[in-house]
Amino acid sequence: MYNRLERYLERNKIIYNHQFGFRKGYSTEHALMSITEQIKSNCRLKKFSCGVFVDLEKAFDTVNHSILISKLKYYGIKDRYLSWFTSYLNDRSQQVSLNGQNSNSKPVTCGVPQGSILGPLLFLIYINDMNTAIKNSIVYHFADDTNLLYSHKNPNTLKKIMNTDLKTLYEWLCANRLSLNVGKTEFMIFRPPRKTLSDRIVLTLNKTKIYESSKIKYLGLILDSRLTWKDHINELSKKLNRSVGMLYKTRDFCPTSILKSLYYSIFNSHASYGLPVWGYADKTYINKIIKAQKKAIRAITFSKYREHSAPLLKKLEILKLQDLLYLRTASLLWDLSKGTLPPSLSTYFTKAKSVHMQNTRFAKSGNLAICRDSNYFQSIGIKIFNELNNKQSFSASNKCYFLNKIKSDFIFNY
Repeated sequence: MYNRLERYLERNKIIYNHQFGFRKGYSTEHALMSITEQIKSNCRLKKFSCGVFVDLEKAFDTVNHSILISKLKYYGIKDRYLSWFTSYLNDRSQQVSLNGQNSNSKPVTCGVPQGSILGPLLFLIYINDMNTAIKNSIVYHFADDTNLLYSHKNPNTLKKIMNTDLKTLYEWLCANRLSLNVGKTEFMIFRPPRKTLSDRIVLTLNKTKIYESSKIKYLGLILDSRLTWKDHINELSKKLNRSVGMLYKTRDFCPTSILKSLYYSIFNSHASYGLPVWGYADKTYINKIIKAQKKAIRAITFSKYREHSAPLLKKLEILKLQDLLYLRTASLLWDLSKGTLPPSLSTYFTKAKSVHMQNTRFAKSGNLAICRDSNYFQSIGIKIFNELNNKQSFSASNKCYFLNKIKSDFIFNY
């Protein structure tokens, strides 16, 4: 039933484009990139952007069954299929078992079934219409992680409009029996270059004042008001240096193969998370991560403090951070070429043949139109896409083969 419902939703394009949770081909990286690229685009137009990061309390556990059934019906789930879902949700009960003793059974009157494959998909349907209620802001979702983003050149207008949207959001949540944790709801004003706020902006949600945060952790990355990624990279650097210490402590007891596995689990997993989002930050910040990687490689190979890292990376078949960034960006662009990149990101790119009036060789090559006045992912992505488009491996139907070819080429040249 999950497969049939998912196919129906995707075929009819029912799920909101900016919902990135529990969907095939969508990830936290896509969600982060979508919102940050929008903020950069606003900054380029010299607009302030207000991002409100909403904390929903026990969202999956408070889904109202009758409202969910009515929404399923609205989206075209009817007759015996609707009866099946009604039967699936109703007349459930739960009890607690502890040390061989069972509590009394209690009816479950709300919430999607815990641990079920259908639970997350039903929740996506439940909050799918939130964006239609919010008239001004763009709504971003990763499952129940919700963000409202609105931009304007005038900070006073920004404040007024965002307070209106927050009032609408609260009314929508009340109507749908979902609760909001105002204490954990945060907002940030993202500022264009060389622009400052003369007055502090305060928003109101359910008669409670919300004050601007200096930094916000969203889906594992720390955002700052200028999107410099300084705070995120500083925290990441501390975490990676702790991982290096663990490698030094364990290296005398493990073979190289185990140390390499440890590197991927406790170092690379953190260093690579969201890399295409923050990896194009200023080199003075990125150098901290590069230095940490070199320390990790020297720890695994028992090398001296100043030993050149490139031969060590080649021996271990591990990519440099800069090359890993290129690989991760290339992965997104491969998805773009196959039409599987989420629409909120693919709209940043335009084929040259749809822009060029004349049938030039550049247009016929399938390259992307060059955009000089743009944000990082768009401008750098176009450059990398056009580089890759001239390579035979880019047309491969197997993504793993394409990425392995790039990796092997990098390592061969170390």
